[in-house]
Amino acid sequence: MEQDIFKIVVTGPESSGKTLLASDLAAALQLRWTPEFARYYVAHLGRSYVQEDLKTIYRGQQIWENWHLEKVLSDLQSARPTLPALVCDTDWTVVRIWEKYVFKTPSILPVSEWEQAENTFYLLCSPDFPWQPDPLREHPEERWQLFELYQELLLERTVATFAASGRTCKPLSNCYSRSPKIFRTFAALTHWGAGTIRLRLHPSNLSG
Repeated sequence: MEQDIFKIVVTGPESSGKTLLASDLAAALQLRWTPEFARYYVAHLGRSYVQEDLKTIYRGQQIWENWHLEKVLSDLQSARPTLPALVCDTDWTVVRIWEKYVFKTPSILPVSEWEQAENTFYLLCSPDFPWQPDPLREHPEERWQLFELYQELLLERTVATFAASGRTCKPLSNCYSRSPKIFRTFAALTHWGAGTIRLRLHPSNLSG
């Protein structure tokens, strides 16, 4: 793609508000967003998932994301008023943590450039509100443990990450300092938004 398109990836443990935050953020900023492929896949699988299914989920999420990126590019080329950004309801991080936590065996997932994508920053949702039952959710008592695994993974990859908790959003460690362009774009995107999203995500609320 000739023009940089920023990705805002909302990730984190089960029942931490990822889909709600992704959809609200996309609506407030008038952006396209990519749904979570795993939810649709497992809901229609017709059997219990196995580790091999994670390869399909990994690839499926990547395909959905690429399709939406092409749509964003098309919007920009057609002069439709939009920001050069895409919101993603999860990405490869969920599949990596899922495989590590559930199967505890050597990874069978591919090594992909998708995981090295530039112009990407993360909103890591903390599970700081009551568990919402759902047939596809499995770990009501282990959400904070999973949250720590997400933190470890994102810090290890040194990607720009913000921890979303309640009405605040703060940088994880100093990762954002390694990606100043992404941080400036984050500020611009959230300032352009309105209402609740700006109150929750505007950098004036950042602390720590």
